[in-house]
Amino acid sequence: MNEEKFYSEQDQPSPFQKEMMWENIESEISANKNARILFHWKSFLIGNAAAILLIFSSIGVVSTYNNFFDRSSTEEQVYETLNTATKQLQDLTPLLIQQASEQNKNSIESTATAIAEIDKLINEIKSDMLINGSSPAKETSLKRLYATKLDFYKKILLNQEDQS
Repeated sequence: MNEEKFYSEQDQPSPFQKEMMWENIESEISANKNARILFHWKSFLIGNAAAILLIFSSIGVVSTYNNFFDRSSTEEQVYETLNTATKQLQDLTPLLIQQASEQNKNSIESTATAIAEIDKLINEIKSDMLINGSSPAKETSLKRLYATKLDFYKKILLNQEDQS
């Protein structure tokens, strides 16, 4: 290939034109470098802001989760306390039956049988709550059964007190 066939001397830039072209190219390259650095700072700041928002929302989710389970653990503590109290009273019942007079023995025994039936209902509702989840109606029923059970124990203790 011969260069003279394609370009004439007039088609070629002069040394001054070459210098001007290269100065323009260099100025464009340096302008792009500054723009790229500015873009990196913007993305860095936006990324950090998003990370901070993500951290705060995660903290909110965790605290909400903990509050939800603290409430249910409080309910469980109430039921556990009621179980412990009624278990102690249940252990006391046979002793009260032995000490009761003949006419009160039958009453105490029938009350103890009713308490055993209430225990079955309580266990049934508790197992249903474990399988199907808790609901306000189930919790209310469970609390009423515990209240009835404690009323029966109160009746047994008051009958024993009346005998003395």
